[in-house]
Amino acid sequence: MSAGAVHRARTTAHWAAAALLLDEHRRWVAAAVGADVTAAQPAARDEFADPARFYRPPDAALVLAQVGERPAGMVGVHRLTRSAAELKRMYLRPWARGRGLGRALLAEAVAAADDLGFDELLLQTHPGAMPAAHHLYRGYGFRPAEPFHDLGVPGVLTLGLDLAGRRAGAAR
Repeated sequence: MSAGAVHRARTTAHWAAAALLLDEHRRWVAAAVGADVTAAQPAARDEFADPARFYRPPDAALVLAQVGERPAGMVGVHRLTRSAAELKRMYLRPWARGRGLGRALLAEAVAAADDLGFDELLLQTHPGAMPAAHHLYRGYGFRPAEPFHDLGVPGVLTLGLDLAGRRAGAAR
């Protein structure tokens, strides 16, 4: 079983795969937590309509996972403030889970946020509906943080990763 590979979206084919995966993600979240992402986050309509525009540097990046030629998953990084970004839309297709792609997507997304110069990476997750993702985030070093957006969904937690602290520790 091939583990797959991750890379940042750059080509027309990458953006087409991202649009497909974003739509699957939206439907999966609606089923898992009973909320439509575009209703809870009206600005998400732009993100879903044109991921190539929404996830372009210098304010964003989108990381794709592939197994062979098949799109397997994705995660986005998008600017929240001057120094903070949001990790968004982490999603792996069910057939691609259990291959280490989630951790690889997360590692490349953290690297992208660092490359873009962000000092903090925040995310919102629902541990009850997404226990594997929550475990992955906590194991990677994400810690509880102040909420930055109320999604109106009970059980959603905000986690953050101190990128500036990681850089300082690596420089020692």
